[in-house]
Amino acid sequence: MPDLEFRSADARFRVHVPGVTVRRLLHLCRSSGTRETGGILVGGYSAMLDCARVSAASGPPTDSVRGPSWFQRGTRGLQAWLERRWASRGDHYLGEWHFHPYAPPAPSNTDLQQLGRIARTVDYHCPEPILLIIGGDPAGKWLISAHVVPRGQAAIPLQRFQNPAEPDLVTRSYGSD
Repeated sequence: MPDLEFRSADARFRVHVPGVTVRRLLHLCRSSGTRETGGILVGGYSAMLDCARVSAASGPPTDSVRGPSWFQRGTRGLQAWLERRWASRGDHYLGEWHFHPYAPPAPSNTDLQQLGRIARTVDYHCPEPILLIIGGDPAGKWLISAHVVPRGQAAIPLQRFQNPAEPDLVTRSYGSD
């Protein structure tokens, strides 16, 4: 699985997701079956602070609730997981991810409102949270979308960046893993 990179149209925002993390997300989606699932994204920023580098994604906390077309992420165990990631790797909270089984990876108004609240909540220390959504069939044809929601602004969709040196990257990352 190749790494994925997303960019805003003005290149102000970038997100890098390693292939190993994409594989983990797809595994969590497959394990969820026909119910939505999700978790949080952690990592760091490039030296120029223009690229969020995802290093890991949590699974759904045990107190999460979900159904075929909705997901409410719980919090049980997340603080301890975040503290371990911070202590061992210096990882920060970067945002959220979730799965739309057999549906497009388009964010709902609820998704975007949640990210807006996160951006405004000082305790998150994340004024520009990221939202990754995986849609479709994680064992077959799937898609992934990325958005950033800067504090006090509307969500900004990020487009997949394809390295010209890897012509089949889009097919490989948007198809089966």
